[in-house]
Amino acid sequence: MTIYTAISFAPVQGFIEKSRKLRDLFGASLILSYLSQQIAEAAKNSPDCEVISPASINVQEGMPNRILVRGTIDRNQVSNAISQSWKEVLRVCQIWLEENLDFAPEEFHWAQEWEKWHRYTWEVFWGQGETSDAAMLDLERRKLKRDWVGINWTGDSSSLTGTDAIAWHRLGQQNSEPGRSLTHTEKQQLDTFYRQLAWVLDNPDRNRAEDTPSKDEIEGRYIAVNERLSIPELVKRLVTYHVIAKQIGMTPLGESFTEISQKREQWTGWFMGDGDKVGDKLKSIPDDEGQKAFSGAMRDWGRTFKHTFSKELGRVIYAGGDDFLGILYSSELGAKELFSEALKWLNQFKQQWQTHRQDITVSVGLVWAANRVPQRDILQHCREAEKLAKTKGRDRVTIRVVFNSGQFVQWTCPWDYLNILMKYRDRDGGKNWAHLYNDWAHLKSRHAIRSREVNKNKIEPDLALAMLDLYFDGLGQEIQKNRQWTAIAGGNSASAIVQWVEDLVQVGWQLCSNT
Repeated sequence: MTIYTAISFAPVQGFIEKSRKLRDLFGASLILSYLSQQIAEAAKNSPDCEVISPASINVQEGMPNRILVRGTIDRNQVSNAISQSWKEVLRVCQIWLEENLDFAPEEFHWAQEWEKWHRYTWEVFWGQGETSDAAMLDLERRKLKRDWVGINWTGDSSSLTGTDAIAWHRLGQQNSEPGRSLTHTEKQQLDTFYRQLAWVLDNPDRNRAEDTPSKDEIEGRYIAVNERLSIPELVKRLVTYHVIAKQIGMTPLGESFTEISQKREQWTGWFMGDGDKVGDKLKSIPDDEGQKAFSGAMRDWGRTFKHTFSKELGRVIYAGGDDFLGILYSSELGAKELFSEALKWLNQFKQQWQTHRQDITVSVGLVWAANRVPQRDILQHCREAEKLAKTKGRDRVTIRVVFNSGQFVQWTCPWDYLNILMKYRDRDGGKNWAHLYNDWAHLKSRHAIRSREVNKNKIEPDLALAMLDLYFDGLGQEIQKNRQWTAIAGGNSASAIVQWVEDLVQVGWQLCSNT
């Protein structure tokens, strides 16, 4: 009897979410891909085991964190694989710090803290069944039960407090007590630690942090002198340093990488996408070779997508096959010009997606974020926008504009209707979206257009459709004639139609107006 084994580990989303800079995101992606590859390699080397998914396990970049194996692999073997791999990542980072910072060996008191992070960072999940579907279902069932023990400042397993303690050479010193404020001398030493670290990483030719200059002279490409990081946050930064990555056996971050300034002055775009009903697609493939071919095709697409994405437009942070995350930014283009180029890219994305030749569609959330929106909030908006695109019917994109206040406007449409934004013409034949926006606002203020019932007055979509006809070359009549509202707006009710048009007006005015 054939047995299938499904393997995964966590936290994945949480590990990525706790990222304050673009370099953190890349570092988290590198670590997750590395750990996934080590698990897949352990499964491959087990007797009578064959890795079905992911394909191409010799390629580390973009490895997904779910591994499907035909055969039986011991759960302890899986746990040991991730434990030893993570231990090696931490060991290389710790040793590099101790050898390159200008402190005496006896001044480092943090060995126990690194060991805690080795033991308590990851939870490993493992499921089995007579079919690949049964193994995946067993995996999901087992994930309902936690598989790890949290640590606090003193190493007890009763709470999670203290896991984000600042990483520095005196972390874990015996005379340190929870809640105690640092003395003036300790604050100076903490400041020296991060100043030295930022200086050494900015200057790879230096073996040690001797003769560290003042704060104003340090660029801080990897770590800013005023930052304070926990051990895992520090590790995310360090693995993007090519010397450390090579020591671990990790795919280094490309030398062309450039960080986005934390004091960014313009808007940036962030996109997150995922294949639609991939699980159902895998269930429809009856044989292991077919599943392996599917996984290989998606991995090849992700790798190609990441490496061919225009560097003038932005970067793809990770592409693990059918799921991906990227950022749109440019130091050369203004916000309007950048979105114009991004819109051109989005309009051809479906064609690019279909190059994998697999019968699945894709949903994407694109977040256009103001300059002071925190990165962690942006990632949450990305997930929500992608989820909305799926709940509205899949095979579509949600564009969400997020302001510094936290408020946002958004619009969801199928890929084939995205070019509506480019077809807009105002009353004078130009591109001034303010005309449409002002007309819409005026009609709403007079209650001629309503998106909800007021005093039993029903919602009427006629004026909304007339606006589509006027500004989008008869679009309202075209959609009505072909009865496409359910496919486009996720429903054919009057409220769904009016809301879809209003969302189009809001997003178009914010992003496409030439004023």
